[in-house]
Formats: sequence, structure tokens, C-alpha cells
Amino acid sequence: MQRHKGRRVLITGAGNGIGAATARFFAGEGARLYLIDSDAEALAAGLAGLPGGTEALSRAASVTDEVAMAAAADEMAAAFGGIDAVVNSAGVVVVEPALEARTDTFRKVLDVNLVGTWIVCQAAARHMARAGSGSIVNISSVYGFQGAPNRTAYCASKGGVVNLTNSLAVEWGPLGIRVNSVAPTGTRTPMVQDLIDRGIYDVDAVSRRTPLRRIAEPEEIAAACGFLVSDEARMTTGHHLGVDGGWLANGFLTAPSAAV
Repeated sequence: MQRHKGRRVLITGAGNGIGAATARFFAGEGARLYLIDSDAEALAAGLAGLPGGTEALSRAASVTDEVAMAAAADEMAAAFGGIDAVVNSAGVVVVEPALEARTDTFRKVLDVNLVGTWIVCQAAARHMARAGSGSIVNISSVYGFQGAPNRTAYCASKGGVVNLTNSLAVEWGPLGIRVNSVAPTGTRTPMVQDLIDRGIYDVDAVSRRTPLRRIAEPEEIAAACGFLVSDEARMTTGHHLGVDGGWLANGFLTAPSAAV
């Protein structure tokens, strides 16, 4: 498919996980990419994983750096003639009891997941507004819609991403800019694998709670981002697309058996 041929797409958190999978997805459909990640080595690996012939620029910087993100948006617009789409995938998670959580850690999670998303949205939208069109996809989470123990900062940050998405969709719609989010369940990324290795994340328990009985793959989240950016979704804004195997629909603590 060449549904995104020539489309100019900025992707954050592009070094691995969902961001890297999203970069491969858009590259495979002919997009021109600008990739951002705070980890220079991971970013280089992400670039190396793109199909041959992909037109891509990159910047190793944190999404929390307002000056760097504005420079990245300006550089992309100058090199490609504009910015058509953004996928905000950069994010961090901290798992710790709320009674023991440090305020500086709480602030760091919000700074990357929520404030960083806002910074990139604004930097890119300034160019989109001049063009009169654009599509932004923010990676939220099922935990943007519900609480979870030991994930206070993460849930707060992703809940903020959900309502940030709503607010920008309303304000920027008249400018021709669509703003949506994708809300994944647990996804097999290096970040989640680290939690698995540390015994913090129980894949079997999550799979039992999920009606489709498994966690997600990064490529499935990337495909959802591809749809929301595409012309097929041109009347879709302020929407939160759950790629969660039925997690949010399930009111049970564990998924009921098919016989019940």
C-alpha cells in the first residue's frame, strides 16, 4: 500500500517500541519521516530499521525541550515543505506505590508524557495552521480512562493526554487540524519487557483480563495511527481509538469464560 506516499510525518519516541513500529509502518507506505528520540543510539537503530530508500531526518532530543522541538518542527517544515502529521509516541512509565512515590518522579512522568506531548503538538500545529490542514495522533493508554494501583503518575499523565487531545481537537478543528489518540493496552515493547523482567508486569494476568486473551504488538498500534492519519479518517477528530483487545469494554476483574 502507498496510502501515505509523500506524506510528511513527525514521530516522537521513534527509537524503539511503538514509535519505531510506527516509523516502519509509514515508511512502508511511502511517507517522508522526521524521527525524534531522546536516546541517540536507539534513534540510530530505528533509522537503520527503515526500508531502503526511505526519506528520513532525525533529531536526538527530549520532547520536554521546547526549544529543540520548535527547531525540529522548523527544520522539518523547511526540508519537506511542511508537516502533514504527527504521532506523539514518546513516553515513560514508573511503577511504585503512591504512598512511596517521589514528587520529582511524578513530575518527570507528567513532563514527558503530557507536557512533552503538548510541546510537540504546539510546535507542529503552528506549521499546520498556516497550511490549513494536519493530523495529530497522541498515544494515550487504557490507563487514560481508568485508574490502576502503583501507576498514579502514569494514569494521571495519560488521562491528561486524553483531555489534551479533546481540547486541541475542538480548538484546532476550525484550522483544519485533526487531533485524535490511540489508547493501547499493554504492548510488547522494550519498556513493557523491562517491567516483565523485573516481575512488575504479569502478561498472563493481563491476557486473562483481556477478552482477546493477549497483549498487543507494536505493529497493531502503528496501524491504528496510520488509519487516524489517513484520508479515510478525515471526518474523525477528538476520538480515542482503543487498541486494547476489549480491555476497556470488560467490566470484570478477569475475563469471563465464553460459556458464561
